[in-house]
Amino acid sequence: MDGTTPDPIPADLLTTAPGPAVTWIRESVRWLTPRLDRDAFHRAWAWLGDHRGADVAVQTLRRGQLYAYELDTSAARWHWTAYPVSVLLPPPHHHLPIENPVRSYE
Repeated sequence: MDGTTPDPIPADLLTTAPGPAVTWIRESVRWLTPRLDRDAFHRAWAWLGDHRGADVAVQTLRRGQLYAYELDTSAARWHWTAYPVSVLLPPPHHHLPIENPVRSYE
């Protein structure tokens, strides 16, 4: 990277808790915001600023329900989804995050 753009967020995340899942969605949206048109940028930042909504998303996942966020832009429709599973198979990744990240909403 050239130092002006943050490192990209991983394309997916496997976690054992809803807080990190919601945090991953929020970080992914935050990473995308500099590339958005003005209208989509403002809608994304309004969603990112809704911390109560983030808490509701975590509670939704804890109840066993799917949580999704969708952002329409002039170029594309972006869609993020988090859903609970009853059994997690060993991931093909090198790690499985089980601790809350610094900015978890759990």
